[in-house]
Amino acid sequence: MKTLFVNARFIDENLLTNDIGVQKWHVHSKYKSSFNLQDERKQQLVVITTTNYPFMPNGIYLDATDFTNLLETVEINEQIIWQQNSLHFSNEHLFLMHGKPYSSKIERTEEVLTISLEKLLSYTNTVAKETGSQNTLANFVKVGNLFSEAIQYLCLEEQSQQESGLDFLIGRGPGLTPSGDDMVVGHLAARILLKEENSTLINLLTELLTEQFLTTDISKHYLLCALSGRFSEPVRNLVTALTTNSNEEEIAHAAEAIMSVGHTSGVDLLAGLITTIKFYRSK
Repeated sequence: MKTLFVNARFIDENLLTNDIGVQKWHVHSKYKSSFNLQDERKQQLVVITTTNYPFMPNGIYLDATDFTNLLETVEINEQIIWQQNSLHFSNEHLFLMHGKPYSSKIERTEEVLTISLEKLLSYTNTVAKETGSQNTLANFVKVGNLFSEAIQYLCLEEQSQQESGLDFLIGRGPGLTPSGDDMVVGHLAARILLKEENSTLINLLTELLTEQFLTTDISKHYLLCALSGRFSEPVRNLVTALTTNSNEEEIAHAAEAIMSVGHTSGVDLLAGLITTIKFYRSK
């Protein structure tokens, strides 16, 4: 078999700043437009995809042709050696040093503008796309349900109430990233946006994810990233839109980009984010 040499186009800077050294990884899962790598200790995931998709935490992005060629040869559970700035598959070598770094971290410096936030709330009141809880987003944010009540428990100060909210949400729902998990990611993004981070909740969720198998590996990855303030490009773009004087079209475009992710993942994330924002605005 011909040996394939591929260069990354873009890479999450977090993968470059961590001193990975020499580690054993493996192909965790494989899809039509991406595949995931997992480390030997099963604590980290890396997504490899094409430059046609938005930047995600721990992402490595390739030109479409290079990605297609690589995807055809890699196999699930295939062993990989990660050595400094290169990944060595069975018959392929992926070099990271030429990839342009990007940040997946939300940098909160500006205040949320009420005028932009009102536009987002007005827009989401009209969205008919369904969350994983089988409510439209519009109904989810207007009418109480078990999922929205659990999100509100996360907003409270009492540890027992936060535990109750996490117990209901984590791992609840079908798919690679269950709906309850996506809502928690949205909740954590809203807390950063509003400067309402809570160390008790962060510690509770971190402990749950590291000590128990409550959800999928992929969902665990995005929850852990959210705990460290790292989110997808569409989420970060919405944060930017809410901290600048954005018009209705810009707000709608940012929200729609989030909702386009997955079957219901993006809508669920937005539901968690909006429910959290509305809770703190009502205080």
